[in-house]
Amino acid sequence: MKKLGFGYKITSEVVVPFDSPFYMTVRARYLVKIGVTTAVNNFTPSTATCNSTVATPCTTTTTIVATCNSYEVSWNDHCYYLDGSGGTCATGYSRATNAVLTCISTQFAGKSYANMVSDNCCIWTADTYECYGLNSNCNLAGPFVSGPTLGGVGCFNGQVNQPKQLTFCGSN
Repeated sequence: MKKLGFGYKITSEVVVPFDSPFYMTVRARYLVKIGVTTAVNNFTPSTATCNSTVATPCTTTTTIVATCNSYEVSWNDHCYYLDGSGGTCATGYSRATNAVLTCISTQFAGKSYANMVSDNCCIWTADTYECYGLNSNCNLAGPFVSGPTLGGVGCFNGQVNQPKQLTFCGSN
């Protein structure tokens, strides 16, 4: 076994799953011990409309890279995914903001739905308004040709909440 600082790894097999509550607790304690502070949930919802002129700082705030699933995008020590889950995220995840999506939208090219194909191409986030839509092969299985775009498929200041609404989630 090789000590990784906050988990153990045997060659390519993980002994403690990186997404387990135990791992997350140990990791948080380790990061505090070495002086790294991170927010438990970095998704502060906004009520701003999509044409707001507030600039989004897309800077990387940590050198820690999250271990994510193949359908997820890793950014700032969090994993993000798109799914047709109607606004619901997996345990340990919350709807993420349009601000985060602004920073990583292009990285979804080549990714696919986490579990379920959507029935609407506007992306439900933690914010009041849906500002992004998925233009390429939305509502179809398989990898996305490109990532979500601002105002894509006419999604701009929308509030559509379908049963299989395309949803943007991020790890807590």
